[in-house]
Amino acid sequence: MGIEDSRAFIGGLALVIIGAILSLMTAFYLLPDVFGDEALVARWWWEIVLNLQILCLAFMWFCHHNRLVQSSGWWRLRAVSHFLTGMISVSYPVGILLISAYMDWFRTPPPPSQVFGMIFLGAALWAFGAFVMPIINWLMVRHENVPKINQALGLDITAWVRAFWPTFLGLAIGAIEATRGGLAGLTLLPVLMYMQGALPYFVKSRHASERDSEF
Repeated sequence: MGIEDSRAFIGGLALVIIGAILSLMTAFYLLPDVFGDEALVARWWWEIVLNLQILCLAFMWFCHHNRLVQSSGWWRLRAVSHFLTGMISVSYPVGILLISAYMDWFRTPPPPSQVFGMIFLGAALWAFGAFVMPIINWLMVRHENVPKINQALGLDITAWVRAFWPTFLGLAIGAIEATRGGLAGLTLLPVLMYMQGALPYFVKSRHASERDSEF
């Protein structure tokens, strides 16, 4: 099936791009022997990141604009929450930049405890957006008489795998790396986390509704 809602598709694409950026940042920090000590603070790197950041913010704006304008009542509040969650998700790299500048990390690298703290914060934001917000959004419109788009997964193992394969893969990689004491595999976790967040966008891109007009 082709892409029917291109706005949803570029929203998912924005999340994948940001996930790839964060994975590269993680690799620069965890694997300095491979990428060098200066890769994470190089000017060329941050110029690329900031340009991609602007692109992804624009993608997320186009993704949600029509849904904000053409909805009303609880559906509009739901659309606003989706929009804010998406914009915050794709703003994480520039957030890291601002925190790094404030903490003077470009001249004095942060200790591992602070890095792990930022990773934990990022994971918490991702978990909130990927798992908590969908429940809140469903509660907002549960009283509306609308057809069920997402049926319960039940005990269908294949459905669970299709819906959460990035999370399952990330947990498997984390377990393997924890067992062998490695770091290389951990660099894949950010892009997998963001891929999990992007899956609903890609699923939506194959089912357009009347308010999801093309741009």
